[in-house]
Amino acid sequence: MAPAHTVSAASDAQELLDIWQRLSSQHVALATGCACGIGGVTLRLQDFEQDIADYLLAQAERGQRADIVAFLRCHGFDEAAGVWHLDTLLAALIAAPTVAAADPGVADFILSRLGKTLRSFAKLHG
Repeated sequence: MAPAHTVSAASDAQELLDIWQRLSSQHVALATGCACGIGGVTLRLQDFEQDIADYLLAQAERGQRADIVAFLRCHGFDEAAGVWHLDTLLAALIAAPTVAAADPGVADFILSRLGKTLRSFAKLHG
């Protein structure tokens, strides 16, 4: 039987993956131009994926957490394309309970920060 912490990390990761999949294709209108509101830019929330992943990486680097940097790069970064994939990162946390069990700090670090970000997006745009 898997430790409770591992099951919790996997279920948290699944919840965040569900949020990301639901929100990532939605469009957000950003007003630009003058105060009359004419003009605007429409973005998909997925357009923020690189920024979100860069934030996670910067937080790990700032905290000198080489284990988290390695996990992020191994499970969330597509080296060939040079882009981050949050869905792949979250899927790794769901599918690899032994990773979360081996060092729960990695899963906790990623899930707490990513959770705040994605839940904030969901609150604003969901």
